[in-house]
Amino acid sequence: MLYRSSHSVFDCRYHIVWTVKYRKRLLKNQHEREECESLLRRIGSEYGMEIYAVEVDEDHVHMYVQVPPQRSVGRAVGIFKSLSGRMMFKRFPYFKRKLWAGELWGDGYFVKTVGEAVTGRMVRKYLEQHEAKARGPVQAELFPSKK
Repeated sequence: MLYRSSHSVFDCRYHIVWTVKYRKRLLKNQHEREECESLLRRIGSEYGMEIYAVEVDEDHVHMYVQVPPQRSVGRAVGIFKSLSGRMMFKRFPYFKRKLWAGELWGDGYFVKTVGEAVTGRMVRKYLEQHEAKARGPVQAELFPSKK
């Protein structure tokens, strides 16, 4: 599905994974994982990022998300992690006993672009064909010769 903003048409989908700080198995209870998923979905909606799927495990999060091109994927991850972390500490204050530094999520993350039907091979083939067409006869000349 293509999305539109005021100056662009896009389909920017990502698989994003990040871990709980120190890879602690902190989110053991189902209601904690459900709350985390709910928060992530609300954050995505608030910031114009559509979440196709979320899986919250005891020590990490997987997301399949659409991020508009006006926002870098790194900034999107920062938004998800900072807001969800802050809200999870408010909702579950006992997390502070296990993560005393006040950070729920680890510093890094994994990201991979995801395509629905277009592969890298298809794009390369299109560009090669496009280049070959560009070398062919020009449809109209800017300065036609006088004959």
